[in-house]
Amino acid sequence: MEVARALAARYESLSDDEVVEAVLSMHKPSANPLVRTIWVVVGSVFVVFAGIGVFLPGWPTTSWLVAAAYCYGRSSQRLFRWLLTNRMFGSLLMGYYRSGRALPFHSKIAICGFIGLVSAVSIWYITVLGDPGFGQTTIAIVAVIGIWWVGWRVPTTA
Repeated sequence: MEVARALAARYESLSDDEVVEAVLSMHKPSANPLVRTIWVVVGSVFVVFAGIGVFLPGWPTTSWLVAAAYCYGRSSQRLFRWLLTNRMFGSLLMGYYRSGRALPFHSKIAICGFIGLVSAVSIWYITVLGDPGFGQTTIAIVAVIGIWWVGWRVPTTA
């Protein structure tokens, strides 16, 4: 929580351009071209999901943008800058960074619900395939850790 407050205080007096430069300076792309390509593809899928959220009520937008920003931060400074300054998404992402990388409560609920749903479907599917229990246990443990992390470790905006 203290890190979020410190970041929010740091970005409070900066202009949008200065925030963009500060955020870009914290992310360095991978040196491996294959890894960068994978990050670009995954990040682009997240941007499409965020685009769906613009038109579909209840579908989180900021959460997908944060994931896309992470991917673009690992792959391309140019794409990351584009996402931060984009007319449609830039203000949402800038709000996320200006709040100290905190998520709105409703986004955290949606993310935790998505983790739970995907995990439940995965557990059901590998049970149908005949897994003796090791896969289900692994998925359940990872889901609980993910839900705990998003629910309690990621700061929440007011």
